Amino acid sequence: MLASLVVFLVALPLCMGIGIASGAPVAAGLVTGIIGGIVVGRFGGSPLQVSGPAAGLTVVCAEVAGRHGLPALGVVVVLAGAIQIAAGLLKLGQWFRAVSPAVVHGMLAGIGVLILSSQLHVMVDDRPRQGGLANLLSIPEAIKKGLPLPELDNRAERRARLELLQALGQLHEQQTEIAAHVARLESSGSDQTEGTDIEELKPLASLQQAIVAQLRCVRQKRSVRQKVVSWAVEPRGKEAESTLPVAIQTAEERLAAALADLKTGSVAKAAQSQQQAAQALAGVLAGLKSHDWAAKIGLVSIAIIVLWQGLAPRRLRIVPGPLLAVSVVTWLAWAGSLPVLYVEVPDRLIDGLSFPTLSVLAHVPLRELLTASLFMAVIASAETLLCATAVDRMHSGPQTQYDRELAAQGVGNVLCGLVGALPMTGVIVRSAANVQAGGASRLSAILHGLWLLLFVVLCGSLLRLIPTAALAGILVYTGFRLIDFRGLVRLWKRERSEAFIYLTTLTLIVVEDLLFGVVAGLVLSAIKLLLRFSRLHVQVMRTTSHHGSDPVTVRISGAATFLRLPILASRLDEVPSDTDVQIDSRRLTYIDEACQELLENWVKQREAGGQRIAMDHRHLQASRRDDWSDKTPTADQQDNSPHPSAT
Repeated sequence: MLASLVVFLVALPLCMGIGIASGAPVAAGLVTGIIGGIVVGRFGGSPLQVSGPAAGLTVVCAEVAGRHGLPALGVVVVLAGAIQIAAGLLKLGQWFRAVSPAVVHGMLAGIGVLILSSQLHVMVDDRPRQGGLANLLSIPEAIKKGLPLPELDNRAERRARLELLQALGQLHEQQTEIAAHVARLESSGSDQTEGTDIEELKPLASLQQAIVAQLRCVRQKRSVRQKVVSWAVEPRGKEAESTLPVAIQTAEERLAAALADLKTGSVAKAAQSQQQAAQALAGVLAGLKSHDWAAKIGLVSIAIIVLWQGLAPRRLRIVPGPLLAVSVVTWLAWAGSLPVLYVEVPDRLIDGLSFPTLSVLAHVPLRELLTASLFMAVIASAETLLCATAVDRMHSGPQTQYDRELAAQGVGNVLCGLVGALPMTGVIVRSAANVQAGGASRLSAILHGLWLLLFVVLCGSLLRLIPTAALAGILVYTGFRLIDFRGLVRLWKRERSEAFIYLTTLTLIVVEDLLFGVVAGLVLSAIKLLLRFSRLHVQVMRTTSHHGSDPVTVRISGAATFLRLPILASRLDEVPSDTDVQIDSRRLTYIDEACQELLENWVKQREAGGQRIAMDHRHLQASRRDDWSDKTPTADQQDNSPHPSAT
C-alpha cells in the first residue's frame, strides 16, 4: 500500500508535465498513467516495473500531433501497440535490447536537450519554437524574458490580472474543446457545404454563445474598463496603441464570427474560425501573463527538487521531490496571487481527449503513419526492456519475462491510442521509487493507477491551481538528467569511436529530428561493427633454415573481406619471389569471394614464375562458410607456428 502511494505521488506531476510537453492535454498523460498502472501492471512480465507516459516519447508525440493532429497521434499509438503485441508473440523481446549503448544514451541525451530547450520557454510562460534547433538558439531570448525581477508592491494589479487569467483560461479551455470537436467533424468526412450539418453543429453553437456571453462579461469588469491591469504585449506597428479592452474586444469579434459559422452549418468554415477564436483568446492570455514571475516559479521548482534530493533526511525522502516542488510552488502562487498561466483541465476528463477516427487514414499518408508507429514501437520497447533490466538488478524477486512484458505494453498502447491518450513505456523513475518504497508485487503498480483514477475523478479541479511553469521546471530538470555527461566521459576514455557515435546521434536529433539522428547512430554502429569484425592481420615472416634459402611464411589471421582487400594485396606484394612460401591460414576466420580470388590469382602467378607455394586449400574453403566456431586456433597450432626472425 505504501509503495503504491509513493509511486502515485511521483507519477502525478510527471504525467501532467509529459502531457503538456507532448503537445497534448494534461488529461492524455493522466489517462496513460491510469492504463499503465491498472492494465499493464496486471498483465506485464516485469512485476515491479511501473508503466506510464515517458519523457523519451515526447518528441515523437509532439511531432505527430503538431503535424497531423491529436486524432492521428491516437492512430499511431494504436499501430505501435499492435507492433509490440506481434513482437511479443513472436518472442522478439530480447532483440529490442540489442541496440548499441552509445546510440541509446545518445538518443536519450538528444531527447533531453529537446525537452530542456522547449520546456525552458514554457517555464517563462512562452510558446516553444518550431524545431529543436530553433528552441536551442532562442534560449537567450527566454532567459532575457525571465531574468528581470518581478514587481512585489502592486498586489492589487497582480490579483486583478490573476482573476482575468483564470477566467480567460477557462474560456480558452472551452473554446479549445469546441475547436477540437469541429476538427473531428471535419476529419470524419462530414459534408462541408454551406447549410449542411446544422444538426451536428447546433449543440456547439449554444456552447459558443455561452463563451461569447462570458467574454462580454469579462470585458465589462472594472479592472478592464479602468485599465487597472497593464497590457504586457510588446507594441509593434499598429498594435502600439493596443490595450487590454481592445484585445478582448478583438477576441470577442473572433468568437462572434466563429458562432456565426457554426450557425450556418459549414464545417469547413467553422473549423477555420474556431482555430482563429482559440488563437485570439490565447493572445489575450499572452498579454496578461508575467514572464518574470513564471521564470521564478520554474526556478524555485528546480531548486526544491535538487535540494530535497541532496539535503533531505533519508526517512523523509519517501516524499517525491517533484510532488513537493509542485505543492510548494502552487501554494506560493496562490498566496501571492501570481499572474502566471495555470494548468487547463476540463470539467470531465473525457472532454480533454481526442479520439482517433478512421478518417485520419484518408487525410494522412499511410506511409507516414506506419513510419511513425514503427519508430515509436522501437523506442518504447527498447526503453521499456532496458528499464526492466535495470529494475531486475534492484531486487531479488521474480525476474522479467521480456516477451510477456512487451506484449502487455502493446496491449496498453492499443488502449491508450483508442482513447486518445499518450503512448507508454516502462519508466525508471517510478519503477525505482516502487522498489525503494518496499514494493514486492505487481499490486503496487496496479494500485498506483487506481489512485490516479480516483484523484482525477474526485479532485480534478485542484489541478487548475498548479502553475504551468512549475511542471515545465520539473521537465527542464528531467531533460537535464537525461543528458548523461558522465557516460560520455566514460565512453571517451574507453573508446572514442563510441563517444563519436553518441555525439553524432545527439547532434543530429537536435539539428534534424529524432528519427534521422537514431538511424544515423545505428548506421554508424553497424559500420563500426563491420570494420571491427573485418580486422585482418597479414604477417610476412622469414624463418631460419639449414637447407639453403630461408622460406617465407605468410600468416593470415582475422576476417578477409573486400574492405581489407587493399591490405592483403599490399602485404602479398611484399613477399620475395626468390624463395619458397608457406601460407598459414589457420587463424583465418572468414574470407569472402573477393579476397579468395585475389589470393588464388596471386598463387597462380607466383607458381607460374617457378616459385613453390604451400597452402591448405581445404582450410581456405572452410573459411568461406559462416561457421566461425570451428576456426579458432588451438594451443598446439599456436605453439607449432614458425617463430619469426625477421620481416
